[in-house]
Amino acid sequence: MLLHIEGFMQAKSLLLALACLLLFSATGNAQQDFESMRQTHFGQQRLKENLKNTLRTIWDGRAIYLIALESEMIPGLPEAWHISNDQLQQMKSAHHDILQELPENPEFQKLAEEQMTLHDPHDPFLSNADAETISRYLDIGNRQTALIMNPLFDAVDNVLTPEQKQKINETLLTTMNVMPNFSPMMFDALHLTDAQKQEMERIKKELEPEFEENLEYFASRQLVLLNKAHDELEKQGGMGDGSELVEKMIAIEKKLQAEDEEFKRISDEVQSQSRAFSTKFRTKMFDVLDDEQWMRLLALLDNPPEHAKVLLEFVKGQSGESAGSGGWSPGPGSWQPGDAIPERYRRERNTRGSFPRPTSPNGVGH
Repeated sequence: MLLHIEGFMQAKSLLLALACLLLFSATGNAQQDFESMRQTHFGQQRLKENLKNTLRTIWDGRAIYLIALESEMIPGLPEAWHISNDQLQQMKSAHHDILQELPENPEFQKLAEEQMTLHDPHDPFLSNADAETISRYLDIGNRQTALIMNPLFDAVDNVLTPEQKQKINETLLTTMNVMPNFSPMMFDALHLTDAQKQEMERIKKELEPEFEENLEYFASRQLVLLNKAHDELEKQGGMGDGSELVEKMIAIEKKLQAEDEEFKRISDEVQSQSRAFSTKFRTKMFDVLDDEQWMRLLALLDNPPEHAKVLLEFVKGQSGESAGSGGWSPGPGSWQPGDAIPERYRRERNTRGSFPRPTSPNGVGH
């Protein structure tokens, strides 16, 4: 089964922008680094690794930190989650400090030395490097990126309050049909028991080989879309930063979807094959919820809270009614609240009897 992400047609531009930003967080020089990478085979491989790492970040439950860190990209999102300007500055300062201190990090120095053993002064862009050398370079790069992103995510975790984490996780739940959200941690918004968390982690571990097996397939196709999008971006005058980048990427995606047959074909493949993995993941997680949590999830999906509507409306390109105007209403023909739960699953759950189901030996209902 091939890994795709349900709803990625609606959210691919945002994910590509976040992937770029994750890479740039590790390098500190967005446009120059990206453009230089795109010119070489090794650079293309590194960009593909970045796409894979972005998905692993989401899979590992750290999307909450990534999206909080880049929340300014979405107009009104920090305000919706009550993230203050001071908190945003703390996150930026933490990022700056980590980058500044990195050259003195013994582990980073060791990795840099290991990298130098692979360096060929006559082939600075690895144009003639064999597959093993490129693989080792990529592995070193991933470990260097982790030395930046892991402490950065820890810093963001320390900045956010429990109430803000609750709001973000609720938002991730409500957008799971239109955003690439697949991590048990977003279900923390439903106040899981320790036994439920353990069962969800067991399910995640069970699905992980399938997830990893298909990352290469997914990332290679997304790299084609990313390159096409940035070719068009160059024609329009460059990348820009933050929300400007996201807006440009979304406009370009719509343009290419309409005008570029290859782009449309790959995008359509992603969309048509996306449902299997995400539905499989979600329904396994849904089965762990008790009746009260299930009803809370339905309420979140069918009546998104105000703090979730900002991201929902942004991703879907909808003009929902403003807060206090009598409710939120999707546009004609658009995704409807609650679509994240397959109708068949709703019916089956209603006929299976009370939840949680009979307890298994590990203490969790099935």
